[in-house]
Amino acid sequence: MEATNPSENNSENPIPSAETMLARLAAVDVSQFDLAATANQLKGNKQWISILTIPVSAILLMIFTLLGTFLFDAPIASFLISAGVIYVVGRMFDQYEQQYRLRARQLVMRRIAETEGEFGLIPHFKHFLPTKYRHLWQSLRKGNYLYIDQYIQAVSLLQNKLEPAKFTKIWHLHHPEIAPPEDEE
Repeated sequence: MEATNPSENNSENPIPSAETMLARLAAVDVSQFDLAATANQLKGNKQWISILTIPVSAILLMIFTLLGTFLFDAPIASFLISAGVIYVVGRMFDQYEQQYRLRARQLVMRRIAETEGEFGLIPHFKHFLPTKYRHLWQSLRKGNYLYIDQYIQAVSLLQNKLEPAKFTKIWHLHHPEIAPPEDEE
């Protein structure tokens, strides 16, 4: 579980200031977590395959159907056989596309892990997130980075709606050892 002695915690993982946490939050670029853009980057010059899939499939279906009709005088059978062949080829291309989507997902999960770091980011802002993000910060705390869309939403919400003064006050309440001394008059 967690270390109960604050001095042990400080030696392994020093607690950053509230300003540092706010700066880390503000520095997060949510566009780097876009799955579609990451998949397109991974495809590189091979994007033309996915762009031309539907038009080429339609042309091949028409050509094979007409060819089968003229050769065997069976338009329905040639259409069904052509559609079956194109379906199988389409499934092979879909597997190819799926590999890029999977690699993009793994890359984005690695980026989230780098953003969270060892100390974490989102779990420390949990008091400012709606309860629907509870599963997100709990899974991030455990090292699971599967909730990519929710992570993007949570970071965007915090960047746009968080009040730094309130966060600083709560941060100092949770970590009194790093809180500045209050002036008593």
